[in-house]
Amino acid sequence: MIKKVTIKDVAHIAGVSVSAVSRVFNNYGDISEETRKKVYQAAQILDYTPNNAARQLSSKKKRIIALILNEINVTPGVAMPLEILGGVNDYLDKTDYEFVFYATNSNKQKQKSLKQFCSERDISGLIIQGLRVTDPYYEELKNFPLPVVAIDLLLQNEKVGSVSIDNQAAAAEVTTRLIKAGAQNVLFVNGTKEAIVSQLREKGYRSATRNPKVIYAEFSEEFAYKMILNYPSLESVDAIFAASDLMAIGIIKALRERNINKKIAIVGFDDITLASYITPTLTTVRQDIKKISQEAAKDLLLQIEHGEIKKHTVPYAIIVRESADI
Repeated sequence: MIKKVTIKDVAHIAGVSVSAVSRVFNNYGDISEETRKKVYQAAQILDYTPNNAARQLSSKKKRIIALILNEINVTPGVAMPLEILGGVNDYLDKTDYEFVFYATNSNKQKQKSLKQFCSERDISGLIIQGLRVTDPYYEELKNFPLPVVAIDLLLQNEKVGSVSIDNQAAAAEVTTRLIKAGAQNVLFVNGTKEAIVSQLREKGYRSATRNPKVIYAEFSEEFAYKMILNYPSLESVDAIFAASDLMAIGIIKALRERNINKKIAIVGFDDITLASYITPTLTTVRQDIKKISQEAAKDLLLQIEHGEIKKHTVPYAIIVRESADI
């Protein structure tokens, strides 16, 4: 009986690992030309032909896109994580790529690097959202070997793509419209100093007012509620602009308890489901999360397949409701 030649035999003759042989036959780009020549020469000597069905299966398994969401907070009425997940999945479902989802946080990032995480799972490319500038993954993305598209995240690394709305312009427009509507003192309730979206929204707010007042409420409804409930000089505030709808909802509750909810205009950001159901209904900035997510998936495939890296924004809209007529 003639002994069947295997991939191990090819690796032995070529003097390389079995993994290297597999990557050569599956046309991976991280293999040197010298290694390719050794493998093909060994295969010719042994009269070895890769199994096409197995090769296609192996190739398909390797085409894995990962969505990584950082610091997910499950809150009723806030569908953003699910909208991102759904948008990416809907786009990739029409392709040959396999899609996986991972949730992370700063503690997990300290335990394992992003490069190690991707290597262990044979990730082909990443879509990532929710990082803060203090997170280990944020620092690692400044010099990262795999294709990456970030949602709501700007990096100096030109090899990392990005998709978002123009957060700075949106915040500047809201503040300008509040002032034109008669508000002389606009208080800005921001999330955190470490989030890129917070930095950009605050920058937009500050650019549009000569008298900035900023407090931080950690993107928390409860935190914003307590801060406004105990804010010492609300009589001088004409409007409150919150960097998220959740914080705006907490603010409305606090103002209602202080019996001044009808005297102060309130604007939020995101247009979550609850924004149109609370009383008063919330004026806010709408960002199309589904479109942003699908654009991120589209851009990532362009990056993987053609080396094209895109950094761009999608349109936002200011939705005017009862809480502020701007």
